[in-house]
Amino acid sequence: MSTRAHSLTPPRSGPLASNLACFTAMMIWSFAFPIAEVLIETWGAVAVVLYRLLIGVAFLLLVWLWREGIDTLRRADWSRGIGVGGIGFGVGSILFLVGQAMADAVTPAIAAAMMPIVGAVLEVLLDRRRLTPRLSLGICLALAGGLLATGTRFGEGRFGWGSLLCLLSVVLFAWGTRATTRNFPSLSAVGQTSVTLLGALVVVFVIYLAMLVAGMPGTAIGSLDRLNLGLLVFSSVASLALAQFLWIRGAAGLGILLASFHMNAVPFYVMLIVVLLLGADWSWWQAGGAALVMLGVLVAQAKRGGG
Repeated sequence: MSTRAHSLTPPRSGPLASNLACFTAMMIWSFAFPIAEVLIETWGAVAVVLYRLLIGVAFLLLVWLWREGIDTLRRADWSRGIGVGGIGFGVGSILFLVGQAMADAVTPAIAAAMMPIVGAVLEVLLDRRRLTPRLSLGICLALAGGLLATGTRFGEGRFGWGSLLCLLSVVLFAWGTRATTRNFPSLSAVGQTSVTLLGALVVVFVIYLAMLVAGMPGTAIGSLDRLNLGLLVFSSVASLALAQFLWIRGAAGLGILLASFHMNAVPFYVMLIVVLLLGADWSWWQAGGAALVMLGVLVAQAKRGGG
């Protein structure tokens, strides 16, 4: 590929391609959850995050170098990328882990389901988006579908510091996604993904070292047998690198608000994976929740030119 391509603003994908990218990203990302359940039997949670980032970023950098050449990498705004990715994806992921440990099992799922509302707030405040009745209905459908897909209810959660940290992590992830698509217009999607995930890697590495020195739990490097190593590499390359690339590409076309709708269907995808691969029971409640999310996507994006 010609190295002069870096100087041109990449064209944004149309609505269909952007929705397909977000859908595929969330489907692939969903594999990370059952894989993590296997890995943390011997691995520390922060160690899993660190090594997934390490392998995923290395893969992305090699792909970026191969596709666009060393000159494109040299001209990238690495300092800004590390700042955006470190705060949005690095600090965000650690806060969610800590909040999840402090809270009950229900609260983090509720916090994650707030993503469309967080996206709406960001676009209203930062992009002056007008919330039309159609868009507001889509947000409500996505929120209801997300809560139904997780199998949780507001009354079941205990809201405290843990829930606050989980919600803050969702805000940081939404902000990081928006900043990635807005602050690096000359970079391709793989470039945007690479520079910001490198930022996440830097932050998580520093936190990991601090925890290691302090003797805190969560830093253990577990089994590296064929199964664990294979799962670690798959979740790093597919569920992290490829999923994040597709997510950034889709969010660039849709905006963080509409892209975030797709995230609320993730619990259904996880259920579908464990049903197909592990023989778990099918949940019509979660399937209904995913259907509501998809309905929200359609309602919110109908007649987009009108608002």
